[in-house]
Amino acid sequence: MAVSVNAELLARLVRGEHLTRGEAGEALADVLRGEVDATLIASFLTALAQRGETPEEMTGFIDAMVAAGETFTVVSGAMDIVGTGGDRMHSVNVSTMTALTIAGLGIPVAKHGNRAASSSVGTADVLEGLGVKIDVDGSVVAACVAEAGMGFCFAPRFHSGLRHLGPIRKALAFPTAFNVLGPLANPAGVRRLLIGVANPAMLDRMAEVLRARNIERAALIHSHDGLDELSLGSPATLYSVVDGEVSTEVIDAGATLGIRHDAASIRGGDLATNVRAVEQYLVATPGPVFDVVTANAALALQVAGRTSSLEEGFELARNSVRQGEAASVLDKLRTVSNR
Repeated sequence: MAVSVNAELLARLVRGEHLTRGEAGEALADVLRGEVDATLIASFLTALAQRGETPEEMTGFIDAMVAAGETFTVVSGAMDIVGTGGDRMHSVNVSTMTALTIAGLGIPVAKHGNRAASSSVGTADVLEGLGVKIDVDGSVVAACVAEAGMGFCFAPRFHSGLRHLGPIRKALAFPTAFNVLGPLANPAGVRRLLIGVANPAMLDRMAEVLRARNIERAALIHSHDGLDELSLGSPATLYSVVDGEVSTEVIDAGATLGIRHDAASIRGGDLATNVRAVEQYLVATPGPVFDVVTANAALALQVAGRTSSLEEGFELARNSVRQGEAASVLDKLRTVSNR
């Protein structure tokens, strides 16, 4: 019998029972179709958050999100560079610049993102500010990936059912698993990901979700200074998921690369400030932003299987940006998305 979000299901959750992957998927599918009262949705989210969502439940939620959303395919080997948001560090758009960088090195990127969350300016905001048309369908995103090397999946366009959750999540005074599920539900179905995670308590569960969904290669990174990026100012916890195997380690990119910058050095601002930061990065302006982004690109290149060390990827990324390859990706993305 199909599972619905109703009083019976809420009673099970209050008793501490766990849902199977299938049950969780059926319950969320109900919500995404707009068939559940807002009060029940709030109670559902609260009950799950109070006892903690399990990896199996989170996997079921992703199944439902993908099934209900618009999906499309892109070239083999495509990757996503994305963060959960929520680190409250208001940094420049590191993942966006990282994506442009690895795309310039020939790694296809289908970047999934939204407007501002942890920063003052989100990926969607800054790409729009740079002239990219963001509210496009899957066929256009696929064309961008094929022709420019990178495309952008605007989350509200591809996961429209989440609008039934949005106002309720904002009204709740606590985070839920849905704060981190977006990065796990790329509509292009990419199987290689670099995900920045603001809340270290979610690392284990997110890794298990990636494993359960048969992701080929992924890395989850949480820096100890709070950044949901690879920091050059502190060590970071790294979870790797490769062909169904999960491993974890603490890395210190600043020590490895011999460069230190604290989180405050990459702080952003309003839209104009963050757009300018991207433009300066793309002409290889020396400084903390250039160093931090190319360090993140180095990690992404390892996830993609292009390089075997952070040092190798760091030099590769820096030289590529200096040669204008990342800037060329943005130029092409702007053209293809707007035609």
